[in-house]
Amino acid sequence: MSWQAYVDTNLLGSGACTQAGIYDLAGNPWAYSAGFAAQVAEVAAISAHMASDATALAGTGLIIAGEKYMFVRGDADCVVGKKGASGVIIYRCNTCCLVATHGEQPIAYPQAWLTSFSCCR
Repeated sequence: MSWQAYVDTNLLGSGACTQAGIYDLAGNPWAYSAGFAAQVAEVAAISAHMASDATALAGTGLIIAGEKYMFVRGDADCVVGKKGASGVIIYRCNTCCLVATHGEQPIAYPQAWLTSFSCCR
């Protein structure tokens, strides 16, 4: 399965997220959903914080695709942010980051996310 197929089938197809992408730890895209505009520098900055101290994002928030999200919680493996009823989650794996956003509909966190991001385990 290609990374693009994984984004389309496992992440978007799960219904747990509305946009998603897979990026290397420097923020370079491997695959992403149509119209998802997460920038290299945005993903790289969050990945770097996760490698050192994810809680430092509490002071700055998370910026993904030009949208600023409030830091909710995070550690070296996972960071969660929200903006109103929508949100973002970033999983940092050994070689990549999975970034996904969800709209205003509630999702079954953490089960839906854990199912979608099973490649990180």
